[in-house]
Amino acid sequence: MKKNYGWLLLLLAIVVLLVGGSVAYRLLGQMTNPTVPIETNEAGEPVSSQSEAADFTVYDGDGASVTLSAKQGKPVFINFWATWCAPCRSELADIDEAYKTYGDRIEFMMINLTDGSSETVEGVRAFVEENGYTFPVYYDSDESAALAYGVGSIPTTVLIGPDGSYLHTQIGAMSADTIETLMQTLLAAEG
Repeated sequence: MKKNYGWLLLLLAIVVLLVGGSVAYRLLGQMTNPTVPIETNEAGEPVSSQSEAADFTVYDGDGASVTLSAKQGKPVFINFWATWCAPCRSELADIDEAYKTYGDRIEFMMINLTDGSSETVEGVRAFVEENGYTFPVYYDSDESAALAYGVGSIPTTVLIGPDGSYLHTQIGAMSADTIETLMQTLLAAEG
């Protein structure tokens, strides 16, 4: 009697594809989600690589317009995200903890890429409330902010100095340790 091992070979092929795909995804992510290095002076303080950050207009939960330039005076942590983005969701709790710790010294602009169909103001509000997040959420419904910073993938985080200078861009999901490093960079920029 001949045994049929076709199902076993199929199962083995699926396992190999899943493992190989996972490894390839991680390697590709490391190659395509670079960190832009933070330039520092002799004292280790960040120096801006541009004289002025690009300004933009977003909207708060009440629909009032808010500009980046209105935040000048404090360092600004900008995070571009969406509720449908799994890597974005993976870092939101850690960003919220950073906001609770540093929100009095650092401006947080959690900018949702609100397109009006897959991402709506109402849906985002419900998501934020459901998860108990306390950081301020702004809505980029006309893509002003995303276009100003050439956001091609999310999450993307941008650091702005208290003088309105561009400091750093971080592409991809961040760990709690990376977020803490960025908080320290922003605090050092306070001078």
